[in-house]
Amino acid sequence: MGAEVSVTAVLVEQEDGTYKANCPELGVLAEGESSEEAFENLRAEVVKKVRESGGSVELAPVKCLKFKVSVD
Repeated sequence: MGAEVSVTAVLVEQEDGTYKANCPELGVLAEGESSEEAFENLRAEVVKKVRESGGSVELAPVKCLKFKVSVD
């Protein structure tokens, strides 16, 4: 069995309707015409990075927070 790594995917819709995807633990980025395409492209880049590392990657610590701000 190969290496298995759990990571975070952050997808952000751009003004032109495309998406940028980010895996902050590995510093991997991808893009796509849709959120699904961006996610699949990100998945492929993560697999590539893990393969290139020989299955042993060091994950950067990530803390995800969602918050609101008030602007007067």
